[in-house]
Amino acid sequence: MMRGGVLLFSADGIAVIERVRAGTTYYTLPGGQLEAGESTAEAARRESVEELGVQVKIHGLVAVVHFGHQTQHYFLAEAIGGQFGTGDGPEMDSPVDSEAGSYRAMWLPPARYGELKPKPIGAALAAVPDPAALANEWLDTPAVFDEAG
Repeated sequence: MMRGGVLLFSADGIAVIERVRAGTTYYTLPGGQLEAGESTAEAARRESVEELGVQVKIHGLVAVVHFGHQTQHYFLAEAIGGQFGTGDGPEMDSPVDSEAGSYRAMWLPPARYGELKPKPIGAALAAVPDPAALANEWLDTPAVFDEAG
C-alpha cells in the first residue's frame, strides 16, 4: 500500500494531525492513501487540502518510510493558498470516542518534534538545530527509513 504526505514548516513548527484515539494522543504528518490513478505527490497535495485546509506546492520527495506493508512518501511542501485548520476531509469530523478517533490540524513546535510520527522522521528532525534545513538537504537525497510495525 502506498501513501503520500507532506512536511510543511512555518514559524510555528511543522504541520501535524493531532490524533486522539483510544485515550491516546499522538501527532502524525498529514497524508493518506493514494486514490485510483493518483501519484504519491498528488495524494500529498490532496491530503493537504483535506486535512489541513491548505493548497501546497510540492518541492520534492524528502523521505520514504517503509512501515509493515506500507511505503510512505513524504514531500517538502509550501503553503500557497487556503486557511490552515479548515480541512474538511471525511476523517476530520470523526469524534474522539469513535473507533478512528479524532483528527485536528495543528502546528507542532520544534521542541516536540521527537513526538512526531513516523518516529524516524520525528527523531531525525528533533536531533538537529534547523529541521527545515535538514528537510531541504533531503531534497538532494531523500532519507529512507524502515519503521517497525
